[in-house]
Amino acid sequence: MRHILLLITLLLSTVCGAFAVSAQTALSLDGFQSDPEASVEILADRLTVSQTNGAARFEGNVVIAQGDMRLSADMVDVTYLEAGGIGHLSASGSVLLVSPTESAQADSADYDLSGRELRMRGAVLLNQGPVSLSADLLTIDLDTGGAVMEGRVRTVLPSGSK
Repeated sequence: MRHILLLITLLLSTVCGAFAVSAQTALSLDGFQSDPEASVEILADRLTVSQTNGAARFEGNVVIAQGDMRLSADMVDVTYLEAGGIGHLSASGSVLLVSPTESAQADSADYDLSGRELRMRGAVLLNQGPVSLSADLLTIDLDTGGAVMEGRVRTVLPSGSK
């Protein structure tokens, strides 16, 4: 009887530990570091500018480039700083972020240029060479390249054999 209780306790602790690990994963995304001084170029099929707050909406085949990073989406809302320059980008629809070494896709993304943080939400898929990770939320610190993935994190690692 004690063996059965020990086995059940061990099994439950293993399962609970697996759930805790799957809830959040920290990783490094050095390829997503960007140069905050680099200019931002935006291409789109359509641009609408609000006269009341100066915000802009880019729609259709939107591509945003800053240094080596490229972000593409169906639609991007841009909020400008009072002093000039871009403060915040909100992208939605087939969001794809690409650097020379990594790529990430999601349903939506929020890029805080002032805070140097990028948050991707909804069906996030991250590829780093042969390693693939998926989650509900990916938060990247663009100064350090540090990142956290949350919400049912799944990691696929290569086996090491060919």
